[in-house]
Amino acid sequence: MSVPTRTCIGCRRRRPAVELIRLTVSADRAEPATPRATGRGAYLCPCMECFDAAVKRRAAARAFRRPAILDEIARRRFAEACETRKAVR
Repeated sequence: MSVPTRTCIGCRRRRPAVELIRLTVSADRAEPATPRATGRGAYLCPCMECFDAAVKRRAAARAFRRPAILDEIARRRFAEACETRKAVR
């Protein structure tokens, strides 16, 4: 059985989807998706370097095909998701 792969919008590396954090857009802000979130998603490696690269490249708006802001609130929620991911492993 094959594992689905996705591309990180920060570093552009392809990795198994389970190793990445899925983002969705809520009120024009990209944030980590809830477990049952639907709709278009974008993926980031669970590290702040990829988040910063996505901000610099303005990758979220292109990935979502609509305005998507990666601001300090999104950064804080992404950092929390990264910490949660580390705690589970």
